Amino acid sequence: MSCFFPIADYRKYHQPLFYANNLNQYTVLCDFDGTISEKDVTDTLLNQFGNAKCALLEQQWQEGIIGSQECMRQQIANMQASQAELDGVLAQIRIDPAFSEFIGFAQSRNLNVHIVSDGLDYAIQSILKRYNLDFLPIFANRLLHNQQRSWKLDFPYANDHCFKASGNCKCQHRRKLTGFQKIFYVGDGTSDFCVADKVDMVFAKDKLIDFCQQQQIAYYPIKNFGDVTDILPELLKTPAENSCPTPV
Repeated sequence: MSCFFPIADYRKYHQPLFYANNLNQYTVLCDFDGTISEKDVTDTLLNQFGNAKCALLEQQWQEGIIGSQECMRQQIANMQASQAELDGVLAQIRIDPAFSEFIGFAQSRNLNVHIVSDGLDYAIQSILKRYNLDFLPIFANRLLHNQQRSWKLDFPYANDHCFKASGNCKCQHRRKLTGFQKIFYVGDGTSDFCVADKVDMVFAKDKLIDFCQQQQIAYYPIKNFGDVTDILPELLKTPAENSCPTPV
């Protein structure tokens, strides 16, 4: 039996902050695939290294037969690649050119930034490392490798009661954040739906725009993180009546 090992390196991460303090009063939660990255990383890897079963699993997920956690668990298990081959594909994936500037802005305003993704921790870290941004706290599914050509996923942030049956329950992450005046969310897709109504403001792209409109959730439509950087200063000026409570 093959032994699988995690390959992401968490030693460089800044200590994640879950409680507001005198310096940090605001949090921005950011999705990764299609939000920070220019394209969906997991889909890119599966297209390159997955087999025919991956497409069938995707269809079952889209039809609601299985949840995203089970879909990704099986898809990654059907992926065959060496780590060097995986790294070669990840090296071609770019991030939103405005994201680095946004992080600079966030640091200047003492904004607490977490990356919350239903994607792959190692892939996210590998991509951010090229931009010297791998210090950002990443909360994602844990990619494991057997040092040959097989892969599997571990789900350290799963929740058996997750509305979307996601590998990473973003609502659960939101519930851990306490005492902040405001919590903002930046996202684009279905994994962001359940958390969208549990934050103070959503910055939305693509499918998340339609969802916010349908559910009458307050949002700003954005094209990239340049829009977030432009809009946030005004939102930070607006005083909150009370510090943001933890949703029930």
